[in-house]
Amino acid sequence: MSILRATTPADKRARSAVIYGSAGTVVEWFDYGLYLYLVPVMSPLFFPSDDAIVSAIASLGVFAAGSLMRIAGGAFFGSLGDRLGRKKALVLSILMMTAPMALTAFLPVYAVIGIAAPLLFTAMRLLQGFSAGGEYSGTIVQLVEQAPPGKRGFVASTAVFTSGLGVILASALVASLTTWTSADFMSDWGWRICYLVGGALGLFALVMRRRMPETEEFLEEERDGDIPKQPLRYALTHLPKQVIIAGLLAGYGGILYYVVLGFVPTILDSFSEIQSDTALWVTTGMTVVYAIATPAFGALSDRYGRKLTLVGAAIGFTLLSIPMLWLMTNEGLVVVILGGLVLLALLMLYTGPVVAAIGEEFPSKARYSALAVGYNLGSAVFGGTAPLVAALLIDWFDTPVAASFLLVLASLIAIPLLLRMKDRRGMSMAQINSEHAD
Repeated sequence: MSILRATTPADKRARSAVIYGSAGTVVEWFDYGLYLYLVPVMSPLFFPSDDAIVSAIASLGVFAAGSLMRIAGGAFFGSLGDRLGRKKALVLSILMMTAPMALTAFLPVYAVIGIAAPLLFTAMRLLQGFSAGGEYSGTIVQLVEQAPPGKRGFVASTAVFTSGLGVILASALVASLTTWTSADFMSDWGWRICYLVGGALGLFALVMRRRMPETEEFLEEERDGDIPKQPLRYALTHLPKQVIIAGLLAGYGGILYYVVLGFVPTILDSFSEIQSDTALWVTTGMTVVYAIATPAFGALSDRYGRKLTLVGAAIGFTLLSIPMLWLMTNEGLVVVILGGLVLLALLMLYTGPVVAAIGEEFPSKARYSALAVGYNLGSAVFGGTAPLVAALLIDWFDTPVAASFLLVLASLIAIPLLLRMKDRRGMSMAQINSEHAD
């Protein structure tokens, strides 16, 4: 894409948005991956129990509580970003995200200070979750606003690439330490090294983000004196429909993501005939492909429209989820990979365009607040519960293919919404703002 060569001022702004603005997204998702990959190591240290499952559940419960804090964080940083600027909000969010991650590396464990250890650990997670609430949504806002109209789908979808890069880095770090060191080393120092690396990444992202230019959309709103004194209130009173749409779009995407890339590893490991280490490589490969290739699907929506690509993905999941997940529970590795790649292609067909589609729902004056609230609510309520619902369906129907029932049902509900959604591909920010003129 030409933005990488930065041949025009608009392309230069878009390139700066991708390079400087998205650095924090790498850190956010590095922390997300790190926490989940280190659950077997850290849960006995901070939540000791005679039953390893109980320790893991306690640790994941803290993770869920941190995820809920994203909703409050989204409201706070969204309002801040609409009043003081996208750059200031994103600089503060990465600072507040880096501090607890680095401090976690120095926390004493339960054996040293008792009950204070899980309390301090939980406090760090809640603070991290709060700051993360404004991170990904803020990144989407500044990417959407900095992108040329005809390339908005591609530029906005680079947020998926950077988030995937963060997860891959976390996976590679934990896998390397686990492979080349002992279990005792991981319990004593390995997990601390991981969080120190996260802190270093956060400081690098902070330096990068301070060089990020403010978006032209905010500067124009500031010059015109068109910034609401209470942007969150404005969003909820003047843009409730758009907030709900954003929540539904993000929630449906969360269901797709957490089942295809989050829960499928469990299905492969527990129900397929392939070995667990092979299943890990299959899912790791899917994650790498997802991170690298998704922006191409965002570019596809720039050419053919958001609605066509999003509806196409939903129809594809409706028709192919059951047969593809059935293929993935078979013995042949080639067949398993084929089923996984089909689901992955459908996932990218949705998540590539949807980032821009959500950002295009709102006017500049309250885009950050409205998007952050809608996106975080939808992701928490629908995406966050998807693995649990998938597991319950498998238990009820006594077949791993039952997880696909959630994909089919969610897609059937999503198709009418997507068909009614206005396609704003190629529209300028001024045209989008004019739709919401008071």
